[in-house]
Amino acid sequence: MLIVLMVYTGEGYATLLGLVSDVRFPAIVAGMCAVVYARAYWRARLDTVHPALLNPRVHGGTGPWPASHRHRANAGWRTLGRTLREFSPLFACMAIYEALHDLTPILRPDVVDRHLVAIDHAVFGTDVSRWLNDHIGSPQMTTILTYCYVSYAFAPPVYAGLQYLRGRMDAFRDFSLAIAITAFIGYCGYLLVPAVGPYIFQAHLYPDPLTDWGHGGLLDTLNKMKGSARDAFPSLHTAMTTVVLGLMWRDARRLFWTYLPVALGLYVSTMYLRVHYAVDVAAGFATAALALFLTSRINSWWHNRKPAVPETAPVTAGIPRQRAGSAREKTPV
Repeated sequence: MLIVLMVYTGEGYATLLGLVSDVRFPAIVAGMCAVVYARAYWRARLDTVHPALLNPRVHGGTGPWPASHRHRANAGWRTLGRTLREFSPLFACMAIYEALHDLTPILRPDVVDRHLVAIDHAVFGTDVSRWLNDHIGSPQMTTILTYCYVSYAFAPPVYAGLQYLRGRMDAFRDFSLAIAITAFIGYCGYLLVPAVGPYIFQAHLYPDPLTDWGHGGLLDTLNKMKGSARDAFPSLHTAMTTVVLGLMWRDARRLFWTYLPVALGLYVSTMYLRVHYAVDVAAGFATAALALFLTSRINSWWHNRKPAVPETAPVTAGIPRQRAGSAREKTPV
């Protein structure tokens, strides 16, 4: 669908050039690859090498090191290949979001913010961002909520990485699918309900900049990176954070209680920092609920479409181990 949009707008080359020239995405992928390869390399076990490979005469008296090095390198490359495949949906979500920055203003030059403002006025009788700034606004509050807002960039990948490295593949794949569904719904919302958010559409209501980490600080940096993309409705900050919380509650209860205060602050920050309307946040909760509902049913159908096959081969060193006792995780995928 993204390729079709790129061809339709005639911006395919410019969009691809923007993705390639932006060092953030390649840096994230390269950093993850380096960590995964190094971890698999050093965790590879010599006892999985065939005994003949450890015979010095096989290598002309060079000893076991060449075989050990090759074995570790092979384990590293195998694990890296599998990890890239497993994380590819998450990488795709990131790449598509970056591409939509440039495409949504072209596809939907006219925004519908006035309708979202009208809904907020009908429900709350005021502009929620303005009300929050007037009643709880302070430099300290801006700093705290900006940190909460930025946690959106770290919490999902950290949670995914922890589940993957611990070998909890059921939990990891549920998370990956839920995030992909959430992103797809969100991106469709950007195109169907193009909106830029209060800080742009209602700039006249906010002549007072949020000091310190807000306007003039980290928040301005983030807004400049985002540009005038139509990415307010639904709030994917809200949706993806709710997905993370929902799956943490099911699979990592301690992490849930640790992240919950930050997530609650993030919900408030989306409006306090003038990025989203209240209706965007409500739509984000609805998006997350739908994504979690679909994820459980899609993965159950996928893993139950044929009987479980017992594992007979040993687990390759460096590859995350499956959780025992799960028929789903014993089925080769």
